[in-house]
Amino acid sequence: MTGQMTQIDREALDWLVRVNDPAFEAWDDWQAWMAADAFHAEAYWRLAESEAEAVEALKAMPVVSVQRVMPRRASGLPRRSAIAAAVAVLAIGGAWVGWSQRAQPWIIETAPGETRTVTLDDGSSVSLAGGTRLVLDRKNPRDVDLEAGRALFEVVHDETRPFVVQVADATLTDLGTIFDVTRLEGGARVSVSEGIVRVDMQDATETLNAGDGALATERGIERREVATEDVAAWREGRLSYTGETLSVVAEDLSRALNVPITVSPEVAERRFSGSLSTTANTSTQVSRLAQLLGVSIRADREGWRLEP
Repeated sequence: MTGQMTQIDREALDWLVRVNDPAFEAWDDWQAWMAADAFHAEAYWRLAESEAEAVEALKAMPVVSVQRVMPRRASGLPRRSAIAAAVAVLAIGGAWVGWSQRAQPWIIETAPGETRTVTLDDGSSVSLAGGTRLVLDRKNPRDVDLEAGRALFEVVHDETRPFVVQVADATLTDLGTIFDVTRLEGGARVSVSEGIVRVDMQDATETLNAGDGALATERGIERREVATEDVAAWREGRLSYTGETLSVVAEDLSRALNVPITVSPEVAERRFSGSLSTTANTSTQVSRLAQLLGVSIRADREGWRLEP
């Protein structure tokens, strides 16, 4: 960095040093500082990039080069001091390497019935449905673990850094697209509205284009067609299905309505096609869903149960 260091640069450098400390825990304060001013984030990532370049240079520097360039002197003190200094620099560099490579978990959660949209540093965004838990790495937010719930990903394409979502036993690699992912009790569901997503699961691989969907379970990857306009419809309070089982529909409704919903075995595998609104008030929701799903809904303090 050239020129006089500004106050923002000094603050950014202070945060960079603190964030690289393995004991750092003030993630909320750091995120608030980054969000307070666009120049904060610009200064921070500029310094972080310079740090990464310095670390790479230190990693590539052979230790013996210090010994080759030192002139021979009568006294051994300068030589030993130079070697000690070089070792100290390399040790510090090694510490920076360790800190910079250390995973920095970033957990994003929503309560059942809550929705939230998060914008990542690369411009990609993630919309979380209710009851969702995402685990990211602040050093590499393009590597995501969907531990629970449902999320819509709108990803900025980067050929050098694929966007990867781990959900249950499936690995989804995005090639610059918009796609929706749900972690189900028995696996994962993915729907693509734009671009391409590769689904890998054990020995099976499927490539999904816009209008394609898949259900990944222990039985393998089941391809299906989806309407692209329905992929993100849940953000507006509409759940759309084509031949989906009531057990899966119940999981979606539980997240959207913040109501525990179970399904009796007699109707769990029954298929449903159509759209459901999640914006109606509770007093009318039960009767409306019962009519649309063709079931009886028993509601009590424990939640709702879909029955024949």
